[in-house]
Amino acid sequence: MNCIIAQSGGPTSVINSSLAGAIQAAIDNDFDQIFLSLHGIEGIIKGEFLEVDKKKFKLNEAKDRLMARPSSILGSCRFKLPEDLKDETYNKIFTFLKEKDINVFVYIGGNDSMDTVKKLNTYILYNKIYGINVIGCPKTIDNDLNGMDHSPGFGSAAKYIAHTLRTIRADVDVYDLESVTIVEIMGRHAGWLAASSLLADYGYCKDLVNLVYVPEVDKSLKDIENDVKNKLKEEKNIIIAMAEGFRDIDHSLDKPMFSNTDDGFKHPVVSGFAKRLADYLRDKLKVKSRSVELNIVQRTSTCISKTDSDEAFKLGYLALKLGIDKSNLIPVLRRKEGKDYEVSYTEVEPDLIANKEMKIPKDWLKDENTLREKITAYALPLIQGEVDQTYENGMPVFVELSDFTK
Repeated sequence: MNCIIAQSGGPTSVINSSLAGAIQAAIDNDFDQIFLSLHGIEGIIKGEFLEVDKKKFKLNEAKDRLMARPSSILGSCRFKLPEDLKDETYNKIFTFLKEKDINVFVYIGGNDSMDTVKKLNTYILYNKIYGINVIGCPKTIDNDLNGMDHSPGFGSAAKYIAHTLRTIRADVDVYDLESVTIVEIMGRHAGWLAASSLLADYGYCKDLVNLVYVPEVDKSLKDIENDVKNKLKEEKNIIIAMAEGFRDIDHSLDKPMFSNTDDGFKHPVVSGFAKRLADYLRDKLKVKSRSVELNIVQRTSTCISKTDSDEAFKLGYLALKLGIDKSNLIPVLRRKEGKDYEVSYTEVEPDLIANKEMKIPKDWLKDENTLREKITAYALPLIQGEVDQTYENGMPVFVELSDFTK
């Protein structure tokens, strides 16, 4: 048997853990050739790929080194397959898969990537293709994937955000004057990451994050102004954690949004609201204000949660193993009920995930204390443990593709 693995969409700190899991499963199940597509589905379309050297993979401890390496080592893409199954793109993909005698194709990605998995399986069914199984493997820092308790990548991003908010608090508290610091955090339509900033408060002597604004909650600009005024009565320096997709209900500070020209799914660029809000509050309240945009560093930090990494590895392993006998499935994790944190694994069809979003439950958002309590209970187990890094000359050193490919 032969297999091919690819990564797609926005990178995470543990996407390579899933890659390591899939490669390890292929080795354990005696696959003859393990191919790696470069830049997602585009690598298959263009015939750009590498092959895993199984001996080097073991000798160079590639599994452990991949689990410590953030971002997509295979490269990524945001390529949307055509709706028309007769489009030549599909013929190119399956011609390649047949030429390489591929039995299993594992696609590691998020909502949009599962759209690719769904379409490829529809093509297989429509054309009665046998012997090629296409399996998805979930990932996203946004934590908005349906059908699972949480998304691989979210735990490490939440860990980085909480860590960063603690260090920002150490900075803002040095001056004896009124100040507002707005930290803009990723989350176009779902506020999971912004809410996870509240983990910074856990076990601390005071609230480090004073206000949280997420897309799931409606607020007017006047509401925000009043919120800030009230918090400034309690302490001089306050921190606001704000999802990049949050907007006041009147869209008072909006500027025209645009889409990435190289994004096949036409996702709009939505960052920048925090800076405009900081300017507004400075003018209205006559206080020192500033914005901090965490941007892409949330996705690829070396502040990796071991829990997150281990779960991502397991999902990659299960994805490859599922593909031996089945197609059109995605392995997911579910949280078991009980006092101690534990997950179980199952699988769902891509229809449940593709082009859909899981948002923060409404009952979590009824007030500040409820959100703080709910998000802490939910996300604290996900940030536990650290993945050790290798350093040379004071800098992290990451595994390279040449360390485990031919």
